Amino acid sequence: MSTSNSAVVWVITLVASVAVGGWMSALAEEGQFGTPKGTEGTRIFKATEHPFYSGEFHLKGERATLIGSMRDTPPWDHLDYAGKHLNAVKGTITIDVNELTNTGQVVAEFVEGTDRYHIVFDRFAARAPFQDGGIATRIYEHGDSGNGDPLYPKTWLYLGAWGTATMQKNDQVLYKDYDAHFMVMERSRDPKTHEVRYPVKRTLPGGETDPAGMGIDLWVRSKEQNTNNFPPFETFVHLCWEEVTWR
Repeated sequence: MSTSNSAVVWVITLVASVAVGGWMSALAEEGQFGTPKGTEGTRIFKATEHPFYSGEFHLKGERATLIGSMRDTPPWDHLDYAGKHLNAVKGTITIDVNELTNTGQVVAEFVEGTDRYHIVFDRFAARAPFQDGGIATRIYEHGDSGNGDPLYPKTWLYLGAWGTATMQKNDQVLYKDYDAHFMVMERSRDPKTHEVRYPVKRTLPGGETDPAGMGIDLWVRSKEQNTNNFPPFETFVHLCWEEVTWR
């Protein structure tokens, strides 16, 4: 075969290889894991859209902070956006729940001074559709999300629950069947200043949290109101944990 004919064959082969390669690449992209299909864009799927979703969550929180003190008398601020009345306490939270069946148990323990506190949160119930029966995952809450109250920044919940809890102090019941709520959420407090930058003039739509970190918040509160306090409840126990371990 002449040199010119060889060159022609080589060019034809190259063009064919590129065409076949492009076709195979297109097929690969169409079936590639993590590649958006059609109009999916980059949406996050609901947990139940995953065929092997178990609904089971097992987490532990450490580096506990008590917002304010168990000894506070009204008026008090137990959200403390400025981060001026935070108490590092020795304590943990363990979360073992099934989001599909809205069952399980959350146990929080901490020590303040000479007093030991123990919270058991194991009765879950929804008061709004977004709470999905009492335990929910992959939702936005607070801020301008339209879910929950606006007292906290809009945050992405990896997991959240609503219901009632019982709290003990030194093995004696302190609060029985009080409203409770926990959130495994994007980091809301600045790791250096400990402030919650909220509310602020919104310049971006994502909310005033930091997706580069994670925390757990737990609230136990009375039904009785007291407008001298913030939030306006007679009792509002608020804890957070800065280190989150998925077990």
